[in-house]
This record gives sequence, C-alpha cells and structure tokens, in this order.
Amino acid sequence: MAKISHAFIVSIALTFSPLALALPASQGDIPADGYTIAPGALEDALIAFATRNRLQLSYSPALVARRRTAGLRGEPPVREGLARLLEGTGLTAVAVKANVYLLQPAPRQRPRPQPVATAAAPAPAPRGPTTTELDTVHVTGSRIGRAAFESSLPLTLITNEQIRASGHQTLFDVLRLMPGMSGHHPRNVATENGASQVPSAAAASASLYSLGPRATLFLVDGRRMANYGLVSTDYGALTDLNGIPLSMVDHIEIAHGGASAIYGADAMAGVVNIILKKDYRGAEVGASYGVSQRGDAEQQRQYASFGEQTPGGGSVFVSVDRFIRNPLIGSQRSWATLDQRSNGGADGRYRSGYGLGYAYWVIPNKGCEDEDELTNPRFGTDCRLDLPRYVSLQPGIDSNALYTYFRQPFGDNKEFYADLRATRVRLDVQTAPFNAVVSLPSSHPDSFYGLGLNYWFADVGPIRSRTTTTTRDFTVGIKGFRDRWDWDVSLAQRRNKVENRITGLISQPAVEEAVGAKTLHFNKADTNSPEVLERISPLTTLGGEMVLDTLSGSIEGPLTELPGGELSLAAGFEARREVLTNRPDDAFLNGDVALAQQFDLRRASRNTSAIYAEVNVPLHETLWMDAAWRLDRSSGYGNQVSPMFGLRWQPFKSLILRASAGEGYRAPTLAELRRPITMGDNKAYLPAVDAPLPCAVPAGDYCEIDVTSRINEKLRPETSTSRNFGVVWTPSEEVTLSLDRYRIRRRSEILPIEPVAYPKLFADALVSDEYGYLVGAQRYLGNYGSTEVSGWELNAEYRYQTQRWGNFGFRINGHYMDRLLRRVHPLAPELDYAGFGTPNRTVLGSVRWSYRDWIATLNAHYMGPATVSRDTPGSACEKFLDAPVHCRTPSATLFDLDLAYGGFDKWLIGLNISNLNDRRPVNYDYNSGGYSLVDDDPVGRYYLLSAMYRF
Repeated sequence: MAKISHAFIVSIALTFSPLALALPASQGDIPADGYTIAPGALEDALIAFATRNRLQLSYSPALVARRRTAGLRGEPPVREGLARLLEGTGLTAVAVKANVYLLQPAPRQRPRPQPVATAAAPAPAPRGPTTTELDTVHVTGSRIGRAAFESSLPLTLITNEQIRASGHQTLFDVLRLMPGMSGHHPRNVATENGASQVPSAAAASASLYSLGPRATLFLVDGRRMANYGLVSTDYGALTDLNGIPLSMVDHIEIAHGGASAIYGADAMAGVVNIILKKDYRGAEVGASYGVSQRGDAEQQRQYASFGEQTPGGGSVFVSVDRFIRNPLIGSQRSWATLDQRSNGGADGRYRSGYGLGYAYWVIPNKGCEDEDELTNPRFGTDCRLDLPRYVSLQPGIDSNALYTYFRQPFGDNKEFYADLRATRVRLDVQTAPFNAVVSLPSSHPDSFYGLGLNYWFADVGPIRSRTTTTTRDFTVGIKGFRDRWDWDVSLAQRRNKVENRITGLISQPAVEEAVGAKTLHFNKADTNSPEVLERISPLTTLGGEMVLDTLSGSIEGPLTELPGGELSLAAGFEARREVLTNRPDDAFLNGDVALAQQFDLRRASRNTSAIYAEVNVPLHETLWMDAAWRLDRSSGYGNQVSPMFGLRWQPFKSLILRASAGEGYRAPTLAELRRPITMGDNKAYLPAVDAPLPCAVPAGDYCEIDVTSRINEKLRPETSTSRNFGVVWTPSEEVTLSLDRYRIRRRSEILPIEPVAYPKLFADALVSDEYGYLVGAQRYLGNYGSTEVSGWELNAEYRYQTQRWGNFGFRINGHYMDRLLRRVHPLAPELDYAGFGTPNRTVLGSVRWSYRDWIATLNAHYMGPATVSRDTPGSACEKFLDAPVHCRTPSATLFDLDLAYGGFDKWLIGLNISNLNDRRPVNYDYNSGGYSLVDDDPVGRYYLLSAMYRF
C-alpha cells in the first residue's frame, strides 16, 4: 500500500471542527501494550503508532517526508510516545482533542545532548525514568506556548487536508461558508453594496458575527496583513483574501470572540490566523481542473513546492502557484433576472421612457413603443434593463504567487529566519451598463416636454473593472531561547498595491458637449457613432497602495511553579507605521465621471505602538485563569488599555466549562479619514414637517435640499465589550460536544450619519443660507452608532473506527444569531437585523469514510430562511408592482461529495462534486436579482478533478 494513501488516511480530517478542549497531562495517556517500532522513516513509524493507539494524526505528507526517527520501545503513554518518536525531527504534535493530534514544526530546534568523556566516577544512585515531553506551540488566541489547543476562547482549526477535501479553490470561499462568518463578495465591495455604479475597490473578504471587516483581524503566521490598497467607502479598510493561494496554506486557526487585548485593534469579533507551510521536506507538484455541469465557469490550478534541510539544521521551502478562473455572468444563468413572472412575481426590469424618475411607469422611448418581444427583438435588451443579466455572478481571477521560507540556527540557542511572499492577482468584475435619469434640454430632438428620461448606455456596454493587486510581504527575524524562556525579534513589511482600470463609465462633460452638438442620441431607434461613444466613455483608473512596517519583539516562559502547575508569562511590544496612498486619475479628481463618489488624491501615514502582557495561572489542578492586558498608543488618539480575563474549569475528566470577558479598542483607520459616499448632484427631499429650519426650496410637503459630504476630523476610537461562555463535554474519546454563548457590544461606531432620515438628531449637519433657510445637508462619518450581537455555536463530532470497514467520522457545526441590534444614534430606535436579508442560522455537517486507499466525504451546508430586505426590520412587506410578494426567502441545503484515492505510489487523485443536488438559488428580494450574493452558490453542480505527486 502506497505511503501517501496511509498518510492521508491517518490524518482523518476534522473538517471545520471546533478546538477548545483543554487536555491535561493525564488526558489520553493510557499505556499501550509493549511493542517495538524500529528506527527508520518517520511516516512509517507514525502510521504504526497511530494504528496501535487508535489515534488521529493530522499532517501533510510533505511535512514528514525524508525525516527519520530513532524508533520506540516499551510501553510509553501516548503523549510521551509521540514525543519520543518526534525527538530530533524538528516536529512536535499539539493535542487538538482526545486522541487527536496535529503535527507542526517545533518552534525551537534544541540540540541533542552530546556525551562528554570524563574520568571514571562512582555510579550515581538509581533514578526514575526520564520523560520526553512534546514541545509547546503558539495557538491563536494566546501568546503563551501550549501543548494543546486549550484556551478560554473557542477555537476552530481548518487543516490542509480539510481544505483539499472541501473542493474550494480560494481562501474567500473556504472562510465565507464557515458558520458565524459572512462573506464580502468583490462585486459588493466594488459597488458599495449596490449604492454606486463606480466599481472602486474589488476585494474579497470575510468577517465574524456580522460586525464587518473592521472587527475581524486577519493574520498570516501571527502577523498582521496590510489592508487593501484601495479604500472602500462602505467597508473602510478591509483585507483582501485573494492574495493567499490555498496550496501554500498549512492550516487556518480561528479564535472566536474579542481578542483585542492580545492582538490589538480589529480583533473585536475574533482573529483568523492563516499558517503557511514551513519545514517541509521533498517536493510536490499538483494540478486541478474544474468545470460546471453547464460547461462554464472553468478553472485550473498548477502548483509546485520544494523543501529541504540545510547544513547546520536549518531548512528552506519554496512554493509557486498559478490559478485561473473564468468569470460567470448573469446571462449564463436563467434565474438571474428581474423578471420573476415565472416564479409568480412581477417583471421588475426597468423601462426606458419618460416620466418623473419612476423606473416602471413611463411613456415609452422612441423605438420602444412596440412592447412585444416577438415583434420587437430589441425590446428585451434596449427597452428593458435587466440588471442581473449583466453582472458577475463569479468574478474572473488570474493569479500568480511565490512564497519562500528560510531558517538557519546559529550559535548554541539562536536562529535566523526570513520569509517572502509575492503575489499578483487580476480580478475581473462586471456590472450593468451605466444607467440614470437624464434631463435633456428642450432643443435636443429626444427631449419630451421636459420630462426625465430613464436611460442606460446599452451601446457603451457593461461597466467592467479589471483590478490588478500586487502583494509584497517579507519578514526577517531572530529568535532563541535560554533555559525555558523563548524570545523573538522581527522586522516585517506588508505592501498591497492596487490598480483598477474601469471601462463603461460616462464622462459628464463629454455627454454635455455631445448633447449640445446633438451628436448623441438617446432614443432606441437611432444608432450612436463609435467616435461619440469613445468620447463619452473613456478609460478611467484608480490606484492605491498600503504599506505596513512592523517591528516587534516578545519573550515568553514560566515564572514559577504553583501547586496547580506552572505560572507562565508572555510579554512583548509592537511598533507599526502605516502609509496609505490614493491615486485617482484626473477624471475622478475633476468630478468628470457621472454619478461617481468623490475621490481625493491623498497620502496619509500613522504611527502606532503597543505593549502587552499575558499570564496563564493554574489556580488549581482543575482550574486555570488567563489574563491579558494591552496598552495601545495611536498618533492623534492617545493611549488605551484593553484587558481580557478567562477561566477554564474542569470539574470532571470529561467536562470543561470556559468563560471569557474582554474589552476592545479600535482607533479610526487611515481609510476612515475620508468622506462617506455621496454621488454626483445629489438632491434629497426632506419632509417639511421634520425640518427644524424653514425651507428655502419647497416641493409640496417636502423640502428640496442638496446633500454633500465632508471629512470629520474629530473621529474618536470605537470600543467594545465581549462575553463568552461555553461547555465542552467529551463522554468518550470518540465523542466531543461543545456549546458556546457569545455576546459582543460595540460602541461609538464609526458610521455615515443620515441627516435626511434623522434631521433633528443630526441638526449640526444641516446647512442654511445667510437668511437661515434650509438649503442642504452634509454627511460625514461620526461616532454615533452601536451594535450588539449575540448567539450560540454548537459543535459535535463522533469518530467510529472498525476493523473491517474502515473508519467513519460524523460532525455538525452550527451557528444561530438570536440578536443583531443596531442604532444609528443613541436616541434613534434600536432595530434587530438578525435574519434580515441573510440567514441567522447556518449548519455545516459531514460524513466521512476512509477505507483502505479511499476517502469519501459527504458534506452538507444548510442556510436558514431570511427576511426579504425592506427599508428597516419590522416594516410592512408590501406588494411589488401589484404582484404577489414573498416576505421570506426559503431555507436551502447544498451537498458536496469528495473522493480521494491514494493507491498509486506517491500519487493522490481526487474528484470533488460541489452542489451535488444542483440547487438553483431562490431569492425573493427584487434588488438581489434572484439570488443572494453572500450566501448562494450561483454556479450549480460543479466537477473538480485534481492530482498531486510527491517526490
């Protein structure tokens, strides 16, 4: 039987399993029967040890390749036996839960003791047997090294094998489907959740507990990632996940709940730590090809990696990756339409014609008088605008990446290390043709009694954004140890540079010139010349760059021995400098782009620093306390202390109770020192009865005002409090159950104020003329908002091993959000958005069967129903165009099947079928175009074939 098949079978996946079980030294240390494992290949020894002790060892085959062990004799306990097998290999094993271990590179390479020749001496008195211990590793959610995934915060682990078996090819897709996480699709980010037609920042990101990207901190190998180089006016600063190929990821750790006391700003909801591959031996090459059942959305990946030991006990690792995915456009799926008559709804396509700005009741434009699509073939495209038919259901991606890691010991107890990651990602996003209400002068032949014209530039074509993101990350550092204390000093730079080339936008001055010359036609019967179209729709560009420089240092070790165990301390410092540069072209700077938000040419920088300390106190053999404090200093915002306290109590061997409480702090980012989105010549109509000032321009019962925006120089930091309580029950080594309750409250939220909706609450934003009459309002980002989110997370896993039919694994991970309370102002009503627009309960489940050279996994993803988005939660569910309306989008369940075969020497062949039941999206929100961009799978049944060869 080929080794590679054994390696993958032994590493039975804990797909998206929660990790928070504190394993004391006695947990799982059941002496095995006497046996002998001969010296030799480490992989063979691990397989024999795991089989003998009914263990699950999770690792990538390349991690143990070409490593040898001195073998094992006798009857050691499980953890000591693992430590003795791994001694001298540069690896350690961290306990995930009962009888489940994850292999990782050891954090420090200690030299083996060398025998010293001495004169004969009296034989020492007999001593008890010495014990070899597993080295500690750092786990997300704590700065203190641990021998197990134990923490007062709930932790989730996603291994490399689990990623492979999921069939996902991007980090964004892996994370957005995790229970409790929300995806921020590149199209939503680019168009400010549909509020803008100008695709500015097309990044892919995710966040925990619906608190947005600014509340979830993303780390790579424990270090911050640079924010995206272009600023999203809706999301602010966010992290782009497209720049990290999955072939380079060893595993992912997610700490749930507030962790600002440990990691600083942006960790109010939790931390996602992406651990890259290191210390691998040998070489791997792999490829995959995928295509939908309908023959589109093709994708292909090729990757290669090489790792080897260097003289002196160091190592070098190099990996390259190439990934291409074709775009999927709405016209390739029949359900992507505003015409929902086939589902019993209305035809929501916009009509081209003259009216008062309403998209459906108009006087038909010339060429659109015949509304029969059979006799007027152009009616369905030129006379009815069906937005979803044009948009990117799945953006196109073209990615190239290089990653290398090097470490080299020197001296007796020190080590130099360095890494470099360079990526170039091209992302193609498409939206509908530019559309607006056009006011034509009476002298123009297409003018009609001064009425506004619903018009879209169909002859110009869709708006297309091609974003090229270049990432350059490097780290150099020195670490070492003295006695049992470890120290680390490093310098890192993270650079994210973005160039966005946009076609299909409209130049306002060029349109005005063409209208004056009567060379631009707005009816649907005449054709505009290519020269005119080229002048009114030139290429526009947006550029930006974020550079993050970090100097950090840490020290960690035991302080003293207490009756319950060792009192451990971790302390350190960070000094960061951020530089943000925005480079819009002249068309944006001059305000020439129609209905574009305001862009500024800017270069801004900020210095921040922090010191932190964390202690782990064993109050009793069954009671542990975690405590952390962090002092942050951000230029312009002073000092802020963020504390966190946690308790873990294990009254019985099979039961653990855990709780944590913390405070968070986040200073305004460079991306938030900007104007909120305000597009073009923005008029608003304020009910006259609500206006606190007399109206300068009455319009019936309303007051017409101009809405502009400004930068708020007096922004203050956001603060948060978080509470977690959980129970972990392990009735046997095969069964693990956990239930966690969380609550996070964020105050002084930085949000765009809404003076039109709440004029009395934001009276300072209203603008009056010299006579005291109301003429306008200014939007700005202010610290008025608040959010409180609470919910439950349930995780269950059962593992069953048989002698004849292989091994089985069953798991369920679920999330239920019971409250999502938001306020735009302390005096405004508090509204509950849980389940509003997106499901508030999700479940991931799987059944896994490994038999000989085969592994088969059936995954299920359940999404609960969601209330169709209306103006606000609790508002009436009204009819749309007099058609029956559904007030809730139904629940959905998708199944995936993964098959892996390792029976060929050094090969692993895989077949993944996602959306096995080929479920088409169903969404009754007309603004969504038939599906949820965040939750649904727009592709349908999809086949992915993969192969990997290990040298």
